[in-house]
Amino acid sequence: MSMHLTRIVCLAMALLASGAPGECRTILDMDGRSVTLPDKISRIVTIGPVPVLNGFLFAFGRQQAIANGLPRELARKYQFVFAPELSTRPVVQSSAGLAVEDLVALRPDLVLSMDRSATDKLSALGLPAVLLKWREPDDVKTLMGLLGDILDERKIAEDYIRYFDATLARIGATLGPVDDAKRPRVLYVNYRRLTQPHKIAEWWIARAGGRSVTDDQRTEESVTFSLEQMIAWNPDVLIVPDRAEVELVKAEPRLRDVSAVRSGRVHVAPGGAHLWANRTIEQPLTVLWAASILYPEKFAHAALESEMRSFYDRFFHVSLSKEQIDEILAGSAGR
Repeated sequence: MSMHLTRIVCLAMALLASGAPGECRTILDMDGRSVTLPDKISRIVTIGPVPVLNGFLFAFGRQQAIANGLPRELARKYQFVFAPELSTRPVVQSSAGLAVEDLVALRPDLVLSMDRSATDKLSALGLPAVLLKWREPDDVKTLMGLLGDILDERKIAEDYIRYFDATLARIGATLGPVDDAKRPRVLYVNYRRLTQPHKIAEWWIARAGGRSVTDDQRTEESVTFSLEQMIAWNPDVLIVPDRAEVELVKAEPRLRDVSAVRSGRVHVAPGGAHLWANRTIEQPLTVLWAASILYPEKFAHAALESEMRSFYDRFFHVSLSKEQIDEILAGSAGR
C-alpha cells in the first residue's frame, strides 16, 4: 500500500472511529492479513467467543475499552465481576447472528474475532478487524504477543507468557514422571450433547497427568459419541461443564458401573472469565485444578486457591474473596 493510500485509509478509519484524524499503523494478524489500525486503541469490540476474547483484554487492563456487552447465551457471572462495565454495554450479536449496523455504530478502533468469515465481512466494511487463532496450546502465547503489540503493552504480554511457561513447568515438576499405564482415564464431556467440545482439553488433561479417552490424534475441534461408547471407555474421572450435568450423569442407570460414577469422581469444570475446560486465558489454572483432582496427594487444595488469588490479582487486577474463589471452583450452575 502506498503512503498516500495509507493516509487515506487512516483518515477514513479516524472518521469511522474517534472522529478525529490520527496516526495509523499496519499489523499482520494471526492469519497473515494486513490490518490498518489507529495508533491509539480506545474502543474494542469482541465478536464470536466473546468471554474468551474479553479474558485476554482483562489481562491487559482494558475492561473499560470493551464497547459491546455479552450475548445472553454466552453471559457468565464472573465476566461482570472482572468488568462491571459490561452490564451497560450494547449487545451486537445473538444466536440469530451479528448485528452489523449496531457494531458499526459503536465506531470501534479494533474488532477482535476468531472467525475468518466474520473478520473478512467486517474488514470489507472498512472496520479494523483482527483475526485471532487458538487451536494449538502454544497459540495463546502468540496471541498474547500480538495483542501486546497492538495495545502497546508488550511487558504485560511477556509477563503472561513467562507465567504460563513457569506454571506448567512447576506442575510438571510436582507431578514427576507418570507411567502412562497408571494415568487416570479422563473424559471431559458435554453430557447433554455427548460431545467432547474442545480439542484443547486433550492437552490440559495430559499436562495434568491424565489420559484423555478421546485423545485419538483427532484434528476436529469437537467429537461426538454414543452413550455406549462412553460406557465402554469406562473413564476413571468425568469432567462436565455445569452442575446440572452431574445430576444427569448420576441419574442415568446405565452409567452406574462406570468407574468415575461408582467412585464419585464426577467433577464440574470451574468457571471464571470463561469455562476453564475450554479455551481461556485461565488455562494454567485449568491444568493446576485438573492435577489437583487427579493427584490430590500431590496438589493441595489450599495451594490451588492461593494460585487463583494470585492470578486474578496479577492479571485481572481484582482481589477475590474466599467465597468467590469457592464459587469459581464449584463450577457453573448453568447459564
